[in-house]
Amino acid sequence: MYRQIIEELKRWQYKINRKPVVLRGARQVGKTTVARQMGAYFDNFVEINFEESPEMVTFFDGSLNPYEIILNLQNYLGVRIEDGKTLLFFDEIQDCPRALLSLRYFFEKRPELHVLAAGSLIDFILESLSFPVGRVDFYYLYPLNFVEFLYALGKESLLQYGAQSIQYPEAIHKKLLLLLRDYTVVGGMPQVVKEYIVSGNFVECQNIQSSIIETFKADFPKYAKKNSIKYLSTVFNAVPLQLGRKLKYTNISNLYKARELGAAFELLEKAGLIIPVYHTSANGIPLESEKNYKKFKAIFFDIGLALRILRISAKELLLNDDISLINEGGLAEQFVGQELLAYSFCREKGHLYYWHRENKSSNAELDYVIESAGKIVPIEVKSGLKGTIKSLRIFIKEKKTEVSYCFTRSKFTETEGIRYMPIYSIYKLYE
Repeated sequence: MYRQIIEELKRWQYKINRKPVVLRGARQVGKTTVARQMGAYFDNFVEINFEESPEMVTFFDGSLNPYEIILNLQNYLGVRIEDGKTLLFFDEIQDCPRALLSLRYFFEKRPELHVLAAGSLIDFILESLSFPVGRVDFYYLYPLNFVEFLYALGKESLLQYGAQSIQYPEAIHKKLLLLLRDYTVVGGMPQVVKEYIVSGNFVECQNIQSSIIETFKADFPKYAKKNSIKYLSTVFNAVPLQLGRKLKYTNISNLYKARELGAAFELLEKAGLIIPVYHTSANGIPLESEKNYKKFKAIFFDIGLALRILRISAKELLLNDDISLINEGGLAEQFVGQELLAYSFCREKGHLYYWHRENKSSNAELDYVIESAGKIVPIEVKSGLKGTIKSLRIFIKEKKTEVSYCFTRSKFTETEGIRYMPIYSIYKLYE
């Protein structure tokens, strides 16, 4: 499958001051596959999986000198590892923390060798390590976005549509909306997308999604104490029900304290499974400077899995010719937030923000605000054909923004400086 991060890794391949790269992201988003795809651009590819081959951990028990490590690996594996010709890949590196530490020495003493690493739950390992800043680059990978989904289906030619400069038939617009509906059900997990391509069977896709969800739950004991797993499960299942709303722990459960649920939320965020959308006053750049840690919403990291947790059947969506049901449980906001993250700069962890003004006479809330070219850009999401944009107009007037977007089910129009874009065309913001 085509993944946009490959283009960034190709640039890394030919950089002069190259550092080892660690791929970060939730389990099963395709980190290993990306590394193997990248291996095709080298003379040879050497993969070491510390989970499958735990004996390999012992190669890092002693010296972390990269020359000694490479010599031992070559002799044990019977392979050649050559500078500039080999991509050395450490998979599931969280199972060998000293291998993670060794990356600084590969940068300092053997920078000519291309070293790539990946693993699940790396954030938890980094907490306990004195990890050297500036010696390693982190690249972030998310589930397949809508562009990658179209590539996987062989429909990338449709990506030219959706911009204001192109007039195209209503039939193409409807086709893209139907593909978006399918993406809502399938989501972006590579294993599920593959099943959709091969069989087109949505029931089988949802069976795989159920299996993936159970895999995530099976991981809970790896980063939480036994008596805390119940809190993780509660928050994990509740976030898809809270999509589009300010998250309050009292709405999640009245059985547990907010402190316990808050700690569980932080752990799930660290695992990459849920993404907070923080309130910002949006008075200037950076948005982070006015982030309110006490006011936030949340989205799940994959829309297909969120739908599966909500137990909305594929039949409910597929029997409708439009995507009106995409707004069930705030799924339209989920889709837009997921897309905004996926197209953001992969070498920095993405962040999401919303704006809310609580005023008795004029209450207003904006779904997302982003930074672009040093300016604040407001984004409203409307899944239906109709709907007011009062909050967006209030924001524009108050903040005096030059460019604003409203994503809808309609084709492109522009009125009073507001650009109405089809909801499937979020990628156009980043072209």
